Amino acid sequence: MSILDPHFSAALQVALVAGPQPTLAVLSNLFKTLPGVRTVTWLATAPDRSVTHRIGTSDANNFPIGGFDPIDDSAWNRRIFDEQRPVVGDTPALMAEFIPETDQLVAMGYGATLCWPIVIAGEVAGVVCLLGDAGILTPSTLAEVNTLLPIAALVFAFPGISAR
Repeated sequence: MSILDPHFSAALQVALVAGPQPTLAVLSNLFKTLPGVRTVTWLATAPDRSVTHRIGTSDANNFPIGGFDPIDDSAWNRRIFDEQRPVVGDTPALMAEFIPETDQLVAMGYGATLCWPIVIAGEVAGVVCLLGDAGILTPSTLAEVNTLLPIAALVFAFPGISAR
């Protein structure tokens, strides 16, 4: 018995050797195996803790790499950085409590978002964000995401990944 799927493990090993973008692609594909998840984006926390910036995406047309958002006193930032807890929006109404751009996301066909901080040594190194259909964020899906976070943290081992 193998703890990890051997095909995934081999793909991850090749991606880690190749660099951050191949690693992000392999990990995004892993998250997209969760029921209803259609898009994965990755945010890194700048070293000075002033902004997050998009370092990876499974949909570069709609969520291009390089976008920046300030770390301010918004509900999303308080949940992610102060509480170090995920933003779970399983309906557009729940999304809107944390995501000002909810109307745009709904217009793109999304009804749920999950933004989960990746905490390393007590600090939020980054966030993995999932987008998909309303109703997908069941307790079992959230538990699955939680088990993937230590593997997702590998992204932040690349030198300079958080530099803007």
